[in-house]
Parts: sequence; structure tokens; C-alpha cells
Amino acid sequence: MYCSQCGSRLVEPQREGPGPAACPSCGGVVHQQLKVGAAALVERDGALLLGQRAAGDGAFPGTWNLPAGYCEPGEPPPVTATREAAEETGLDVEVGRLVGAYFFDDDPRGDGLLLVYEASVTGGSLRPDGQETAAARFFEPGELPEPLCGGGHDQAIEAWRVRALDRWQPGVPMRYCPHCTRPLEEREAFGRVRLLCDGCGFVHFRELKVGVTLQVEHDDKLLLIQRDVEPGLGKWALPSGFVEWDEAPKTAAVRECQEETGLEVEILALLEVRYYTDDFRGPGINIAYRAAVAGGQLQAADDARMARFFQAAELPPAREIAFLTHRRIVQGWRQSKAIDRP
Repeated sequence: MYCSQCGSRLVEPQREGPGPAACPSCGGVVHQQLKVGAAALVERDGALLLGQRAAGDGAFPGTWNLPAGYCEPGEPPPVTATREAAEETGLDVEVGRLVGAYFFDDDPRGDGLLLVYEASVTGGSLRPDGQETAAARFFEPGELPEPLCGGGHDQAIEAWRVRALDRWQPGVPMRYCPHCTRPLEEREAFGRVRLLCDGCGFVHFRELKVGVTLQVEHDDKLLLIQRDVEPGLGKWALPSGFVEWDEAPKTAAVRECQEETGLEVEILALLEVRYYTDDFRGPGINIAYRAAVAGGQLQAADDARMARFFQAAELPPAREIAFLTHRRIVQGWRQSKAIDRP
């Protein structure tokens, strides 16, 4: 390594541990910075998108990694993650929350920090570029390929695998049988790897979450809330929430709307039932209803920072709607208003 000012060879610090290199000629000190990379954690139907690095790549050739790259000067990390996903896989993605930051010291190009962002597919088609990425596909948590790439990717992918297997209760893996307390073991049962108990024969079948969403229309306007919590902090969404274990979906929908907006509503019709995978808390089934205002006073509370009715022309753009399911419903309502116009 040479001094950028006078060309002399730099001298490593004469002490243990890391430190800046110095130039013996001009006295300049070079503080080496960590490289900063950004990656997109793209899920679809419970599977993770990975790309295989081309054989000619100088770092980790042939290994599997998240769509990622180094941040360019002046480029925010979420923009980097979006750009790299498109360049390497052909998919257009929208990044969401930061799910992890991983320090690495195993890359021959230098130590660094990999920032990993949750992302969902918004368009494009799966088409690896053939230069940096030789192949790309989605993998389920029990079928991850080998070898995994270093540079923080292996850490991030393993963290995703653990979260995916434990999604029935995020962050709290099931270790003991709830019936006889014997340790559970992962074994194949009914076509896939599951947690089994050798003592009483209990088999743990992970369950989908069940959520409800409301399309509430009043005076030819649509009700939206601005979320005050993750996921989707600061973005707009339809009134929604999870169904409690002991309540009917319609009851949950009415309750969630009242808690978030202060409005009492009447369920008019079932709108759709759709499977979703774009929530870090786990995949699930969303039941959407059409509803009308029956009472109450509009006032944001609970998970909502703001609540208001929008005319079709005033609705936020799709990128500002928190969930893919909600975007589809909002877009369908917007289109219906355009068709209704004379």
C-alpha cells in the first residue's frame, strides 16, 4: 500500500491491534474505512432469492449470495440494494426495513459491513445477468444451497433460515414438546422436515397467521391509516390486523377498525381471501371485507399515526402503501372509481 500524496510505501502501526497506516516520508496517516455493502432479502412464498456468483469472480466464486453490492458515493444503501437486485437478477424490488447489519473480515477486498434490507418483488422477471451472477432462484429454508458466500452473506442467510423456521412465534424457537416436555427433534414427517417428539409422538405443524383488512368507503372516499409501527412505519394502509384465537374474522375486522380509526363499521361483503408472504412476522392468509361507516368519530389511535378518507385522485402512490395485498385492493378501488365516472 502506497501513500496517495508522495508515493512512498506506507508503514503499518508498531503496536498490537488495528490502526492507521503512516507514510514515513511525508508523515501522512491513512485511516482505512470499512467497505459498506447493501443487500436485498427477497422472499416469495416462504422462499429466499439467492444468486450464484460467476466462476470468474475474484471474490467467493461459485458461492451463493443475496443480491448485493457496494454502495456508490452519494448512493443511499436502500437504493444500492434495489439497483443491485435489478442488475443481478432482473427483478424489480421495493426495499423495506433494515433487518440486519453484518460485519465481515473474510473478504480479500477488505473488511466491511453488509446492510441487509427486507424487499418484495414489484416487477421484472428472474433473469441472472450472466456476468456477476451465473444463476438465480428461490430456496426454502430447509433447501439452502452450498457453499454460501462470505462477506456477511452467510451470516444474513443463516439468520433468515432461523427466523423462517421459527416464524410460528418470531424469535422464540420451539424446543420442547408442549404435551410431555421432552426435547423436540427435526425429522421428516408428512413430506417435509418438522419438529417431532419421540416421547408422545407429537408433531408440530406450523400455522399461517390470519389477518383481516377493511375497504371502508364513505361519501365516495376510501379510508386509509398511516402506520405508526413496523412493518410499514410511516406508510399508508387499509385498517387491518390479526384475528385473535377466539374471535371470528368479521368481529376482528370491526374491532381493528374501531381501534385504529375510532369508527364503527358494518361489514357489507367479503372482498377477497389472499395468501401473503411480504410480512417479516411470517406468511399468512388475509381476509378482506367491504364495509360502511355505521358510527363513531374519525380519530387515529393504536397502530395508526393518522387516519383520513381519500378521493380516488388523492390516493398515495403504490410505493407509499405498506403491503402488497393492500396495494392491490387500493388500486382496484381506484380503477372502479374511474370506470364509474360518466
